[in-house]
Amino acid sequence: MRFLKLMAIICWAICFAVSASPAQAQKIEAKLGMEEITGSVQDTYAQQFKKLLEAAVPNFSLEIYPVNVLGDAGDMAEQVMNGVIQFDMPTSHLGAFIPMVRIFGVPYIWSNNMEVNKELMTNSKALYEILGASYEANGMKLLAIFPEGWQYWSSNKPLRNLDDFKNLRIRIMNDPILGEIYKAYGANALQVSYSEIYSALQLKQLDANIQPLFAHEEMSFYEQQQYFTNPFEMPFVSTFVVNLDWFNSQPQAVQEAIVKAAQESVAYTIAESDKMNAERQTKMSEIKPSLVFYELTAAEQAPFRAKAPQIEAIFVEMAGPQGKKLLDALKSERDALEAAVK
Repeated sequence: MRFLKLMAIICWAICFAVSASPAQAQKIEAKLGMEEITGSVQDTYAQQFKKLLEAAVPNFSLEIYPVNVLGDAGDMAEQVMNGVIQFDMPTSHLGAFIPMVRIFGVPYIWSNNMEVNKELMTNSKALYEILGASYEANGMKLLAIFPEGWQYWSSNKPLRNLDDFKNLRIRIMNDPILGEIYKAYGANALQVSYSEIYSALQLKQLDANIQPLFAHEEMSFYEQQQYFTNPFEMPFVSTFVVNLDWFNSQPQAVQEAIVKAAQESVAYTIAESDKMNAERQTKMSEIKPSLVFYELTAAEQAPFRAKAPQIEAIFVEMAGPQGKKLLDALKSERDALEAAVK
């Protein structure tokens, strides 16, 4: 009799422990939408996040969807805000819903030293607290920010000064801040769907394009362009978000595992992104040896930098007082980091 009672107590304790353990709880299924194709920098991040999270929470199952499978970038942003999907990797287009996100499209607010920018995107209080609050107000939690490399101008003529931009037809993302930048430069900024850029270049409907190097290569834009110029204007920035209500509904241990996996995936992705961009540049040069890669000198950057304050003013007008607070705080953090590395 004692033995039976003891066995009953042991069985009850085991059942209680199992039910209390998130690792043994009911299966958790979630969807992650990307704005890029399989094999991209965003895909690198997503796969690493999936690997770390599913290892930490064995009952977690994460499905990753490349761009256009669940819809375009705008569709997925709305889906994550509405809880249709749980995770998304939005870029500056999210500014249509959250004006402060347009900070990622403001030119020349980042350091020319990408290591400084990496530190900012990883640990900035301005970004994770001030900007993060605006995400939460729109039903999302900001989990991570990472650069995908410098944005390069591609063109069929050298782009070295403002005169080169007069009436230049340049493709931009759906972001009014970018439109204001190139309007200030004297260009004709055109919004063209990512999937239609190649044909627009081929048909001479566009003269120029803006992408990180890996995108120029993986989408074969270099086949239609000759010059690639880094103006140090801005890095291409991705954010990683989760639907806030869904996140808050998860057990504490699962929430902690999500945050940890998201943060730990950043360093891995940055290293892979650096390698990917270097490899893609080499690959493009090997396939098309006539390509010219160029970085603007400080003197050549100066006329473009002189236009930045008017774009900052437009950003503040769009984003309001909190946008001004975010801009000032981010620039202050940048200056402190630059001083520390000198």
